[in-house]
Amino acid sequence: MEIGNISSMRNTKVRDSNMELLRIVSMILVLVVHASFKSFGMPEVQDVAAQPMSSFLRFLSESMSIICVNVFILISGWFGIRPKLSRFCEFLFQALFFGFIIYVIMLVSGNTGSWHKGDWIDLFTFRRGLWFVNAYAILYIFAPILNIFAEKATKRQLLVFLISFFILQTVWGVISSEPYYSGGYSPLSFMGLYLLARYARLFPNKYTTLSKVSDMAIYFAIILMTAVMAFLLVKYTGGHAWMFFHFSSPLVILSSFYFFLFFTKLSFRSHVVNWIASSAFAAYLLHCDPLLFKPHYLDVIKAWSEAYMLPEFFLYVAGYIVLIFILAVLLDKIRIFVWTSLNWAVGKAKKEEL
Repeated sequence: MEIGNISSMRNTKVRDSNMELLRIVSMILVLVVHASFKSFGMPEVQDVAAQPMSSFLRFLSESMSIICVNVFILISGWFGIRPKLSRFCEFLFQALFFGFIIYVIMLVSGNTGSWHKGDWIDLFTFRRGLWFVNAYAILYIFAPILNIFAEKATKRQLLVFLISFFILQTVWGVISSEPYYSGGYSPLSFMGLYLLARYARLFPNKYTTLSKVSDMAIYFAIILMTAVMAFLLVKYTGGHAWMFFHFSSPLVILSSFYFFLFFTKLSFRSHVVNWIASSAFAAYLLHCDPLLFKPHYLDVIKAWSEAYMLPEFFLYVAGYIVLIFILAVLLDKIRIFVWTSLNWAVGKAKKEEL
C-alpha cells in the first residue's frame, strides 16, 4: 500500500472495497481506543472492586480497539509500499493542511493564542504530537529495502526472521519496555508488522487461509482472553496490566492479524466505501491534533461519563465518533481539491516554461 492509499485514492476504476472498508473500520477503532483508556485511564484495583462489570467492559473495549494502528500497517504490508515522491509529499501535505486549518479555526474562534516561531517549526517538522505521521514516514523510506528482502528471501528465511523479531520485541519491547520499541509506537515495530503482512501475502499457509468465521472466532477469543487476563491481574495483584495493551503485545498483534485476515477474504466493490476510505486517515489528523485532542475529545468524553448513565453515554460517544469521522472526511475532500489544484498549477507552469 502506498501512502496515497491513506490520503487519496482517486482512480476512476472501481477497486476492490474489502481493504478500503478495513481502513474505515480501523480509523473508527482509533477513535474508540482514545475514548477508552486514553480518556479514563486503565481500571485500578479499587475500580475493579467497586464496579467490576464497568471495569471489565473498559478492558474489553480497549482489547477490541487497540488493534487499530497495527491493522493500518498490515494493510500497507499486504499491498506493499511502492514509494513515489508525489505520494509522499501529498501525505505530508495532508498533515500540514489539517494542522494549519485547525489552528486558523481555533484562532479565529478565540480558542487558542497566536503561535510563536517554535509552534510553526513544530508544524513544518511534524513534531506536534502526531506520532503516527513520523513513524509511517520512516517506514515509507525503508519500504523498498523491506520489499527486496521479502521478495528475495525464502519462505523459511522470512519466517525465521519474523519469529526472531517478535520474540525479541516481546522480551525487550513488552516485558522490559526498551524505549526503541516504545510499546509499538515506533517505526521498528511497524517494520515487523509490515513484513508479517508481506509474508502472509507471499507465502499463504494453513494459518493464514482459515475461513472467515475462524478468523473472527480467533480475534474474539484473543480479545476476550486479553480482557479477562488484565481484569484478573488487576483484581488479584493490584498491579497494572499495560503490557497486555501495547501495540507490540503478542496478543494485540495476533488479534490484529486475524481481524485483518478476515477482511482479506471479503470480496465486493463500492464507490461509496472507496470514496470514504480515501479520506479515512483524516479522522486521526483531526481529532488527535494537539489543539483539539484533550479539550475537545478526551475531556468531553470524560465529562459525559460523569453526567449520563451508561446507555446514554455510549450513544453520545458513538454519535460523537461518527460526527468527527464525517467532518474529517468532508474536510479532507477540500484538502484533496487544494492539492489537485496545486498540482495542476505546477504542471501548467512547467509546460509554459517548456
